[in-house]
This record gives sequence, C-alpha cells and structure tokens, in this order.
Amino acid sequence: MASSRKKAAPPAHSHMTKKCPECFAYLRLDATVCQSCGKSVGPVTPVGLAQKVVDVKAYLVALGAVIAFGVFVWWGFFTD
Repeated sequence: MASSRKKAAPPAHSHMTKKCPECFAYLRLDATVCQSCGKSVGPVTPVGLAQKVVDVKAYLVALGAVIAFGVFVWWGFFTD
C-alpha cells in the first residue's frame, strides 16, 4: 500500500535573496537600498526581483518642468 502522506508545499515566497531591478545585484530580503547602485528597492516579487519604488518627488518635478515649458511657449509665441 502506498503511503497517504503528502509533502508540504513550500511557502509562496521562499526566496533567500532578492535581485535589484536596476543592476540585478543580489540583496538581502530586508534591504531597502541596493548596495551596488544605490536605488531604493521594495519587497520581493514571486519571481525573486525586488519591486521598484515609485519616486513621487521626481514625477512632481517633471510635471512642474512640463508646465513651466508650456507657459514659456505660450508666453513666447501667443502673447503680443
């Protein structure tokens, strides 16, 4: 007779390390900044890569630059 014991499934995130999404360096699971490139990293994904952290400040600066350029073009070409 065959044994009816089932092997326990490994946990969903059984990674020992994670990889930086920018430079692919191996990092500890609790790391928040990559030691190689200095980029911020988030938690590990199911495939072993660290999630990219959204930099809201950079998006706001870029939006401000686009608005300033639009105002400059409007002022330079469409005013008397």
